[in-house]
Amino acid sequence: MKHGYKEINICLAGNPNCGKSSLFNNLTGLRQHVGNYPGVTVEKKEGSIISGKYKINIVDLPGIYSLSASSEDEIVARNFIIDEKPDLIIDVVDASNFERNLYLYTQLSELGIPVIIAMNMIDVLKNKGQEIDLDLLKKNYGIIAVATVASKNKGTQEIISAVIETYEKKSVIKNFKTDYGQFISEELHKIENIICEDILLVRKYPIRYLASNLLKDDKFVFEKINKSLVERELTKQISESKKIISDKYSDSIDAVFADKIYTWIHSVSAVAVKTISKSKYDISDAIDRIVLNKILALPVFALVMYAIFKFTFTLSEPVVGCFETAMEFLAVNAAKVIPEGLMQSFVVDGIIGGVGGVLGFFPLILFMFFAIAFFEDTGYMARAVFIMDRFMRKFGLHGKSFASMIIATNGCAVPGLMAARTIENKKDRLITLMVTPFMICGAKLPIFALFIGAFFSAKDGANIMFLMYVLSVVIALLSAWILKKAILRGQPAYFIMELPPYRMPSFKGIFLKMWERGFMYLRKAGTVILLMTVVIWAGLTFPKANIQESENISEEVSASIQVEQSYIGKLGNLIEPVIKPIGFDGKAGIALIAGLAAKEVVVSTLGTIYSLGEVDPEDASSLAERLQKDPDWNKLKAITFLIFCLIYLPCIVAVAVFFRETGSKIKWLVFLTFWTTVVAWLVSFTVYQGGKLFGLGG
Repeated sequence: MKHGYKEINICLAGNPNCGKSSLFNNLTGLRQHVGNYPGVTVEKKEGSIISGKYKINIVDLPGIYSLSASSEDEIVARNFIIDEKPDLIIDVVDASNFERNLYLYTQLSELGIPVIIAMNMIDVLKNKGQEIDLDLLKKNYGIIAVATVASKNKGTQEIISAVIETYEKKSVIKNFKTDYGQFISEELHKIENIICEDILLVRKYPIRYLASNLLKDDKFVFEKINKSLVERELTKQISESKKIISDKYSDSIDAVFADKIYTWIHSVSAVAVKTISKSKYDISDAIDRIVLNKILALPVFALVMYAIFKFTFTLSEPVVGCFETAMEFLAVNAAKVIPEGLMQSFVVDGIIGGVGGVLGFFPLILFMFFAIAFFEDTGYMARAVFIMDRFMRKFGLHGKSFASMIIATNGCAVPGLMAARTIENKKDRLITLMVTPFMICGAKLPIFALFIGAFFSAKDGANIMFLMYVLSVVIALLSAWILKKAILRGQPAYFIMELPPYRMPSFKGIFLKMWERGFMYLRKAGTVILLMTVVIWAGLTFPKANIQESENISEEVSASIQVEQSYIGKLGNLIEPVIKPIGFDGKAGIALIAGLAAKEVVVSTLGTIYSLGEVDPEDASSLAERLQKDPDWNKLKAITFLIFCLIYLPCIVAVAVFFRETGSKIKWLVFLTFWTTVVAWLVSFTVYQGGKLFGLGG
C-alpha cells in the first residue's frame, strides 16, 4: 500500500483492432507513460487510476491473437503475465467477432489469474441484430463480462467496478477452465500429478497451463521443465499421453486441442449470442466496397494521405507563424537583457536560435498526428495495410511490412522498427527493418516544413509533402525488391488480418494520441536536441576567429569568418567536396552530420548557424526568411536537400534499435549505413544535376 491506497495491478490483453487502446486511454487519460519491456524493444504502455481506496495500475499488452509465442509480441504478453503475475487480466473482446476473439480468452484463463472480458463494440453487434447474454455467461460458464463501447467511453466505470469487485472476491471466485472433455482431461491430470512433485515449479507457473502446453510441445514450457527434478518421469508420461490422444482422435495433438477449444467456443456462442432483430444495414461493408475495390483502393489511399498533408499544412500555417513570431520576440528581448558576449550568443544564437527553430514547428507536428490518429481510430489505417499487402507482394513483402512503415510515418522510425517483430519470417523481417527508415517520420517533418515554407507557396506545401511521401514509398519498395532478389531470397509469408468495423472516433482518444506523440517530440527537444544545439554552438563559436579590430568589416562578414574558422566550419570544409556535386555547401553538410543524433537537429543546427550571422537583433527574422536571403539556396537545392534527408541514415536511436533487432550483427549495420548513404547521394545527384540540366532551381 502506497500513499494510503491499496494497489491493484492489472493488464489489458486482446486481439489487434479490438479497441484495446481506446479502453486504455479511457481508463488512464493522461496518467500514462510509454517505455519498453525489460530486455526487449517492444513498446510498453502503463497508466493508473484512483478509485475509492484503490490505485489501479494498468499495463497495456501488445495486441495478439494467441499466446502461442510465434511472434515477439506474443512472447512479451505471455512472459509479462507469467513473470509479473498481475492481480487481474482484462481481455478486450470485439463483441461483433465474439467467437474468434474468445480463443485468446481460453488461453489466458489457463494462466491461473482471474480474467474479466470487456465485451467491446457491443453497439456494432446490436446493429447486426444480435446481443450477448452476459448474465448467462457468468451463470453457466463462470465468465465475467462487461459491455463496453470504448470509442464512446461507455462502460469504463463498469469495468473499474468489476475490477474492484473481482479483486475483493477473487479468493472465492472459481477460476474458469476450458472444457477439453473427460478423455483429454484425464491425460492432463496424469501430467499435472507429476508436475505437482516439483514444488518450486508449481509455485511459479500454473499447473493446467504447463500440462496442456507440454502436450503441445511448447518450447518455452519445456525449457522450464528441463532443469526440473521430474523431467525424466514427466517426459515419459507426455509421450504416452500424446500417443493415447492421437490414437483416440486419429489426428495431431495441436489439431485435437484446437478442435476441442473451438467446439467449446461454438457451443458457448450458440447459447449466449441471441438474434433480437433483423440485421441493420452494415455501413462498414458498404464503405469497403469502395475503399477495398481492386481499382479504387490505391487511389483512395493516395487521396487519404494527400488529405492528411493538406490538412496539416493548411491549418497549421497560421499557428506555426505565431510560434515563429514568439521565438523572434523572445530572441530580440533576450538580446536586450543579456549583455553582449558569450552568454548572449549562447542563449540567443544557441538555445533560442537552435531549439527555438525546432519548437516553432511543434503545431505542425500536432496537426499531423491529429489527422493520422483520426484515420487510425476510424478503422481506415488497418485497411490501408490490407490494401498495400496486395501491392507489396509484387516487391516480395506483405502487409505487416507496410504496417511497420505506416507506424514509422505516424510518429517515429523506432516504433516502426519495433513493429517488425510481429513478422515471423526472418528474411521478411530483416528487409522490413532495412526499408522502414526511408519513411517520413515525425522527426523529419520540421525539416520538410522549414524548406517547404521557405521556398514554396502555402498551396504547394501539401503537394510537395505528398510527393515526398510517394518517393519514400517508391524507394522503400524498390530497395525491398533489390534485397529480395539479390540478398535475401525467398517467398513472402501469407498475411492474415482482421478488419475492424468503421466507427466514429472519440475526440478524447484522438487528442490523447496526438499529445502522447507530440510530447515525445517536446521531450526530445528538451534533451537530445538541446544537447546537440549546445555542442553545435560551441563548435561554431570556438576557436575565436583571428579578426583585428582595425579591420573595417561588417558584423555579417565577421560572423561568416567566425563560422569558416570554427571547428565545425573546418569539418564542413572537409566534407564539402563530397556533397558539392549534389548542391550542398559546408553548412548543409554540418546540419546533415548533426542530424544523425536526431533528425530535428538538422533544423536546430541551421538555426544556430544562421543566428550567428544575424546582424541586428532588432531585425530578427525567422530561419525560413534567412534561408531565402542566402544566395547558396534555391528551390532545386531545397528539394534535393529534402530528398537526401528523407533517405540517408536514420537517427542514432533508430540505428541502435535496428542493430538490436537484427541480432546485433555488425554486417547488417554496416550494410544499412552504406545502402542508405549511397542511395541518398545517387538520388540527390540525379535530381540536382538533372534539374540544372533543365534549367530549374530559380
